[in-house]
Amino acid sequence: MSLFVIIGHDVAGSLEARKATREEHLVRLRKLDEEKRLVIAGPTPVEHGAPEMSGSIIIAKFDSLNDAQDWASAEPYLREGVYSHVDIKPFLQTLPAPTQPSEPSEPS
Repeated sequence: MSLFVIIGHDVAGSLEARKATREEHLVRLRKLDEEKRLVIAGPTPVEHGAPEMSGSIIIAKFDSLNDAQDWASAEPYLREGVYSHVDIKPFLQTLPAPTQPSEPSEPS
């Protein structure tokens, strides 16, 4: 499995839709975590301490870019209009050093 970063971009005024959909969003992340595929996930606030979010970042293991895209396309935040779109990119972890590297990392 390889690492991919999924970056969700919130629409303006997404807070109420985000709150309403949060538990469904977290269920999917917990499943990735239980499967030992989640590296890190969390929201990106507009500013620290503010309730509004500009998006989210998820770094997780998938078999392929297509699998990461399929997983992201089923994201409740995307379906319910919290996210305007998501960006998905291959990711190579350099630091901290991965305990079980899935691929050789490139120098940063």
